[in-house]
Amino acid sequence: MEIRFNAASRFMRSRSLVLTVAVLIAAMVLSIFVQGRAQASLTRVVDENTRGVYDILVLPGGTAGDELRQPDFLSGNGGIAASDLDQVRGIDGVSVAAPISLVSKVVQDIEFPQLKATDYVGYNPNIEQYLKSQGIQDAVPEGEWPEPDSVFNPEATNYRITAKAVSSDGLSDTVLFETAAEGSLGQAKLEELDVPGGTSLRTVAPKGETGIKFPDPAGGSMHGDFDTTIALPMLPQITETVVAVDPAAESALLGDAGDFLAPLKQAPEATDRNAQELGQYFSSQFGMGMFSEGGEGAAIDGHPFQFWSPFFVQYQNAVEAGTLDDESQVIPMVVRSGTDLDLTYSVKIEELDDSGNTVKEVGTVSKELGEGYLPFASSKPFQLRWPGGEDYNYLLGSGGVQMVAGLHQPPVWTTDFMSNPDYALGDAASNGSAEQTATPQGWVQVNKLPEKTLQWQLEPDQSQRGPVEEQSYRSTVDSGTESATPLPFVYGTFDAAAVREAAGDVNYLPLGGYDPTPVTITHDAEGKKIDETVMKPGLSGAGLAVQSAGAITDFTGLAAVRGTSADEAVIDAVRVRVNAGGSWADAEDQINTVAAAIEDLGLQTQVVAGSAREDVSIYVPDYHKDASGTVSDLGTVQQSWVRQGAAGEVHGALSASSAALLALTVGGAALLTAASSVAFTRSRRTEAVTLRAMGWNRRRIRSWFLNELLVGGVAVLAVAIIASAISRSAVTLWVSLIALVVYVAAAFISAAMLKPHPKADTEPSGAAGVPSVKTPLQFAARQLSTNRFNTVAIALAVAVLGAAAGALVAVLADIPRAAGSTALGSLAASQLSGLNIALALLGVVTALLLALMTTRFEAQRKREQFAILGAMGWTPTLLLQARRGEAGITAAIALPLAIIGAVVTALFIAPHAAVWAAAAGILAVLLWFVLMTRTRK
Repeated sequence: MEIRFNAASRFMRSRSLVLTVAVLIAAMVLSIFVQGRAQASLTRVVDENTRGVYDILVLPGGTAGDELRQPDFLSGNGGIAASDLDQVRGIDGVSVAAPISLVSKVVQDIEFPQLKATDYVGYNPNIEQYLKSQGIQDAVPEGEWPEPDSVFNPEATNYRITAKAVSSDGLSDTVLFETAAEGSLGQAKLEELDVPGGTSLRTVAPKGETGIKFPDPAGGSMHGDFDTTIALPMLPQITETVVAVDPAAESALLGDAGDFLAPLKQAPEATDRNAQELGQYFSSQFGMGMFSEGGEGAAIDGHPFQFWSPFFVQYQNAVEAGTLDDESQVIPMVVRSGTDLDLTYSVKIEELDDSGNTVKEVGTVSKELGEGYLPFASSKPFQLRWPGGEDYNYLLGSGGVQMVAGLHQPPVWTTDFMSNPDYALGDAASNGSAEQTATPQGWVQVNKLPEKTLQWQLEPDQSQRGPVEEQSYRSTVDSGTESATPLPFVYGTFDAAAVREAAGDVNYLPLGGYDPTPVTITHDAEGKKIDETVMKPGLSGAGLAVQSAGAITDFTGLAAVRGTSADEAVIDAVRVRVNAGGSWADAEDQINTVAAAIEDLGLQTQVVAGSAREDVSIYVPDYHKDASGTVSDLGTVQQSWVRQGAAGEVHGALSASSAALLALTVGGAALLTAASSVAFTRSRRTEAVTLRAMGWNRRRIRSWFLNELLVGGVAVLAVAIIASAISRSAVTLWVSLIALVVYVAAAFISAAMLKPHPKADTEPSGAAGVPSVKTPLQFAARQLSTNRFNTVAIALAVAVLGAAAGALVAVLADIPRAAGSTALGSLAASQLSGLNIALALLGVVTALLLALMTTRFEAQRKREQFAILGAMGWTPTLLLQARRGEAGITAAIALPLAIIGAVVTALFIAPHAAVWAAAAGILAVLLWFVLMTRTRK
């Protein structure tokens, strides 16, 4: 006990040694604490962002699986039967199995645009009769109706009207067509005409009016009691897609975000969807006073007017066109509200003289396609109003409600779907990402007119439009099935942007077809970075940027469109959520078990739990063709794809980086403590000589000093045990053990190197002496060569400082690469950046402190030497030069070792950051030199 007490007492009296060990222990405790916080934060970020709306994507057997997957996974070719779905749902552990399929690609001709010009003739007997016959009670009383009003002159006046449609991809505009028509219009008047059996009050045009007529299939102009209506050229055809889901399963998959599917759950069974019967039923519901509360109150069986009225008018048009038969079915659907298409329709109006010259510009009006647009069922006509006019239809109250078809003619349903884009993979970057290059598929005309309008049996004048083309990046894929001509019935709407949010952000998982995946341009064709702009979809539906499906129906609707039976494999994919709580890591085993059971059914599975969004860069060639036919590239765009297995990769890589920072901090501190211990023992040589003179043998002397050093080892061991018990981390245990082993090994080496005999006399004498010192630099060199052991110890300490600093900076610089290119990696790296920087700074500061403390063991000798030199007449400037000389020569010895150590360590840990490591090592050595040579009293 006495020996141990004496060793502890001697250890405590050695302030430099105590301080060195204290710094090592403090570095261990702080670095373990910071690394533990970093690891906990990493685990939390990964756990919170790696389980999306589903865990497993089930595809038909034989489907190729990619680690990096495009957002589009629906093909329209099916491959999974309802019986397969039932078996999947029967697997133990499956909570939700939600099927989805493409139903059809639908080409729509929406309502003819109209230009409404105010031409109000005032209250008259015709209006009075209309209000009575319709039982309209909410019209403005007769005495409050204003006097007649019109934007036209009383006499017919010549006008030129130019209709123009412009689309935009978000970067530039494309004129789809620009068509002009001329004619004369004037203010309408009431005139009583003789008719068989009496007279009739009519609204007629003024004398000499020719009207205005655009090329077929547009109609002409017509006067009414409130407006003159001019039919404008047709809008371009709009292509929409329809997907089928199981409404109940899809709602369960989406949670509250799936509430929009509630109306679709109430859709009638297949036997109650006959188009003829439903059309006749709605026809029978018309009656007096139906619109007494306006269109908002005119519901039929819970279906609002805005949804049933387009169905009813389309039913009448289909009957007239002869496109319905006894087998035709109604397709219940929830449609997308609005559109991402950027299409502007404008009308310019000019007043002309008799020679056709412009005498006055009346004005220009325009309207966006998205204003009130619904696929299949826009309940409001596409109307523009003549500048300066007022809409007097409000005077009719509910009598002003308009019923419109939403579509000019029945849409064309087809199963010629668009494939996923093809890409050529470029070289991988250091973080694992690789730029893709889209493969052009050919040019597609987007402003074509239909070959014939079914309703009016008119053949459009195709010469009125020059072709406008878009580059296609998706080829046409025919599913091989015939499509019927169903009658769409809107049950509700959905917000595509809200659905996209439900698909997740960091843990983004595409739902399939009806959640849009934006494409954002980042660089131009020359590679210059530009303001990021979200690309708008094209009219063809074949570009890289596409909008979400226009409508969602159920699988009964799919069968009606395609004429398939319940036994046919029409399901494209099934999204499966496993009944397992907790994080991705907690549920991983159960998810893999369910996936294996599904694969036993002959289906292909992709475990997407643990996946993350990755923004992929795509170069887009051959994008634009100008009027001369010159083709140019677009540049580079970004789109969110899905990286499978990202959670494990990110967690493993950043855990390794965090562990490396901890190991470098503690390991570097341990090595420097070891160097200090060796230097400290060498400074105790005088004591060893004294003990030798007292009769102690070499073994006893070395044990005497070893016991003193091992007191510090006991302290390090105690801290290691406590830290490992608290953190319960294998990394902490191993790092602590390494630090302990390094310290104990240094203690034994120090004791073994202790020489208990006086140093030989090396002073020069007589002719055999060495030259005298004449400069501070020579003095510094002489001192370093005379005390070679301490010089080497200090140089090694400085080299370890530089290597540790370089390695720590290399790990920090390499963390973005280690984190990977996913959104999860970026989020985790950003969350950990502060803790990692703190850990690295702790390592550098600890190494610097220990390196400075190692030099303190030489401080007493140097003070004595400088006092003698001062007595010899050396000025403070010369003494400073001597100190700088010693530090400079030591730094010169340490610098290449520091660079080599930093680079070699970086090559093992973070090879991409070797240059940063070398630079940090150099800066650390320079910092030590500055601190060692600062001016002191």
